Amino acid sequence: MLRLIALLILSAGPASAEYVHNNLRMTLYHEVAHAVIDQHDVAQFGPEETAADTFALVLADRLHTEADMRALITDATKMARSDARSSFFDAWSEYMPADQRIAYAICIYYGLNPEMRRSTALALGMPLASLRSCTDRGASVRAAWSPLLNSIAPVAPQSSLKPATVGKALRLLGRDIDRVNAHIFLPRPIPVSSESCGEENAFYFHWDERIVFCTEMVDALLSQVRGR
Repeated sequence: MLRLIALLILSAGPASAEYVHNNLRMTLYHEVAHAVIDQHDVAQFGPEETAADTFALVLADRLHTEADMRALITDATKMARSDARSSFFDAWSEYMPADQRIAYAICIYYGLNPEMRRSTALALGMPLASLRSCTDRGASVRAAWSPLLNSIAPVAPQSSLKPATVGKALRLLGRDIDRVNAHIFLPRPIPVSSESCGEENAFYFHWDERIVFCTEMVDALLSQVRGR
């Protein structure tokens, strides 16, 4: 039965705009992580990209229902494995290889709520032998980020993220940005815009403190949904 579930999850192509939305959500939380690390001077003892990935999962776990989390990790896995087919290994990159990066994300996803997520994590490829280690990793990640998230929760309504009024990504992410603003205070507000970058990506720019969603990323996600 588990093999059948895995086949249904991983063989099905993106079916709707939810695939686009879910991957944009996880990208938003990842870029917000960079802003938090930057503005709150969070010490890092490894690649910042890996830290941002774990922050994104802990934040998502606070913001979303269990059903939402299952959809988020499933759609993120589909996108990552699609990207992995055309990626190449760079030993000096801050990023893990694409397959390893999504495997680590599935591990943390499971470890943040092992009682509820075993079947989904296994269906997405997590081996039985990793159940204990991923439980420990999830607990460690939660213990690392929760005190910070608690300490930077706003005491009054504010707008840490200030989205532009145009762009497909920003229209889809409107409510998600509101949720982030309700949970995270940044000393200096961060503009969030949608721009052409020449690549399918999104960025937090440390030097002028802004988040950019590349229009090419949204177009690529939409193309996957349409089966092009």
